[in-house]
Amino acid sequence: MKTLLAIAPSPRRNGNSETLLKEFCRAAEDAGWKVDMLRVNSMNFKPCQACDACAKDGKCILKDDMQDVYPKVAAADALVITSPVTFGSLNAQLKMFIDRFQCWWNAKYTLEKPFVREDENRQGFFICVGALQRKRYCENAEEIIRVFFHNINYKLAGKLFFRGYDEKGAILEDPEALAETYRAGKDFIATVEGQ
Repeated sequence: MKTLLAIAPSPRRNGNSETLLKEFCRAAEDAGWKVDMLRVNSMNFKPCQACDACAKDGKCILKDDMQDVYPKVAAADALVITSPVTFGSLNAQLKMFIDRFQCWWNAKYTLEKPFVREDENRQGFFICVGALQRKRYCENAEEIIRVFFHNINYKLAGKLFFRGYDEKGAILEDPEALAETYRAGKDFIATVEGQ
């Protein structure tokens, strides 16, 4: 059974970004995939300390919940990440999570021993939700996701931007947004399976 790793960084459980993520994941489950959801805000981990100890072996020396995350990212068949927009980009929880992959950057570029090989053609998807209508905020967030995916050897296969949703649960009042997300999940899984 294939596994979709879903990254949910919002501190609002069942908020707009997590609701959309669940719709995307429901499409994967309907296709027979296992979904492993990580709720970043519930994890216990420190930000990257820029100690560069990982340059020796590509492994982070901080012993916290991220040690359970690295093997999940290495083993997943595909990856989907969502984020609410905070101050015009990704939220702090997700950025801190991404920064902890400095060890994977060192594994790829310093040691030339990446944990995911580029020829494995792993695919990722990004869902961004913002309260304001400014598209550039989602684009700012997407640029960080692109860099992250590149450094861990996943390819950004698709994205969805949703703007104008502020209150918790507001997305539930837009059935087309939910349907669009489900369809995107279905198409994404079909693409991954068709490789």
